[in-house]
Amino acid sequence: MDGCIFLLCVGVAERLVEESLRYTMERKQFGAALAEHQLIQAMLADSKTEAYAGKTMVMDAARRKDEGENVSTLASCCKLFCAEMVGRVADRAVQVHGGAGYMSEYAVERFYRDVRLFRIYEGTTQIQQIVIARNMVREAS
Repeated sequence: MDGCIFLLCVGVAERLVEESLRYTMERKQFGAALAEHQLIQAMLADSKTEAYAGKTMVMDAARRKDEGENVSTLASCCKLFCAEMVGRVADRAVQVHGGAGYMSEYAVERFYRDVRLFRIYEGTTQIQQIVIARNMVREAS
């Protein structure tokens, strides 16, 4: 299991969460920091939760691999989840940043463009779905 792509997805997601939190703490709207608005807080919380879930999946699969377990299905689950997760986190980060999310001064703009490749690189999301399902059927037989 080459976990580089999984950890890259998780790392980018964590960075996007940090950038979004920093921006919402500094940016004021209607006399309060954006971070004080409940809908912004919900987006931050969802992004943090998904990044944590991805990291936990990757670490669990890596631990199992180290213990000698066959983790081909788990690796595909990690790839599928992490690639899709970082896309959702990037979407939220741009939403949190508003128009600034499209400006090159913010790292969010670059990550937003780049994370799309994670769903393609080392097997598309659809390929991962096929691998997972076929492994499930084979293991059930």
